[in-house]
Amino acid sequence: MEHRTRIEIETAKHLTVSQELLFVRLAYDRNPNRVMRLRLATLLLVCDAFDDLVALLAPHDDLDFTQAMLLVQAHLARETPEDSRQARRVADHAFSEAGSDAQRAAALAARGKAETRLGDIAAARATLGQALRLDPREKDACKRLAALDLAANDPAAVLAMADSLTAQGAAHARLFAARALAHAKAGAIDVARAAAGLDDLSAMEMLAPPPGWDDIHAFNAALAEELLAHPGLRYERYGTASALTWRIDSPATRKAPLVRLLLAQIADAIDAHLDRIDRVDHPWARARPASAVLRSWCVITESAGFETWHVHQFGWLSGVYYVRVPDSIAQGDRLVGKGAAGEGAAGLGGCLAFGMPGELIGDEAASAFGTRIVRPRDGLMLAFPSHSYHRTFPHGLGEKRICIAFDLRPT
Repeated sequence: MEHRTRIEIETAKHLTVSQELLFVRLAYDRNPNRVMRLRLATLLLVCDAFDDLVALLAPHDDLDFTQAMLLVQAHLARETPEDSRQARRVADHAFSEAGSDAQRAAALAARGKAETRLGDIAAARATLGQALRLDPREKDACKRLAALDLAANDPAAVLAMADSLTAQGAAHARLFAARALAHAKAGAIDVARAAAGLDDLSAMEMLAPPPGWDDIHAFNAALAEELLAHPGLRYERYGTASALTWRIDSPATRKAPLVRLLLAQIADAIDAHLDRIDRVDHPWARARPASAVLRSWCVITESAGFETWHVHQFGWLSGVYYVRVPDSIAQGDRLVGKGAAGEGAAGLGGCLAFGMPGELIGDEAASAFGTRIVRPRDGLMLAFPSHSYHRTFPHGLGEKRICIAFDLRPT
């Protein structure tokens, strides 16, 4: 039976986050009410202003669930033992203010993260287990409990958790990834590859130029200039897989018409890809959403920039479109230097790799699972399940490598 997914392209914004933050700060100074306090706290978190967020919220004893969770995230982002203790305390307050099991589970997932950082693994296990009993779809709790079990060399526990959550209707990137990781950790490499599903569920194609453009390379050149002049361009962002990179968190603004043209082309390409995988028998394919939003961001890497191993936990389908790729990357004559990001990766500078993170399942299992390398070039689009682990390598060039990443997020 054929399924359809209604794809909605994200709404173009009028302001960048930093511009909105400036206006909201002024509004809150004039009228410090609870509504403006919440909006200011949210923007401070997005802008990595964690000290300001703690200073804003910590003095108040009337925090509701949402504000308490924002304060928890700010404490966790500061990554000190004292902040972890404060995060645990505030997570308890968020739990007491929660109005649903889903909110209570989210508070417990945050508490479990703090307990893990504090080295109280037994308490973290109990907390994360309670979170999943309250809400089997809690992504962070699934991720963190799976990581604890993998670290304890207990892939059977991860598989049992995955089976239980699946039976209760959960179907998200963290769950699919945990199952594949556990099979690889247990040595069932072929089963792990089937669980990852990359061979059958991904797509790679050169996009046609959007309407009004005869040549994709001319379009990309203009798009690159639009992105490099974008007012939302910022360096680094806490909590992402990007390291030493420039990024635009929301490139689709009303003053970025070429980004919106590109997203329309990507949406059409995704729609065609989903038609092709409609008859694939895989849990990910069966979890195809009825409707989803196409959400995008831009990543710009210079010499040392790269992406660590990661999945896209909020997406169902994810991907990347390459706007500008230096010729020496596309032609394959770059060497990656020694170091944490490039050790053993000679010739892979600027490339995209799919595989498994050795820090979660061990280097031997990750090596047995294998790595698929994609050499980017201007105009190339990839789409893949959001649970697919992937990374990039620093390219060591003075030139910029520019791409638009995207998620298809269920609504």
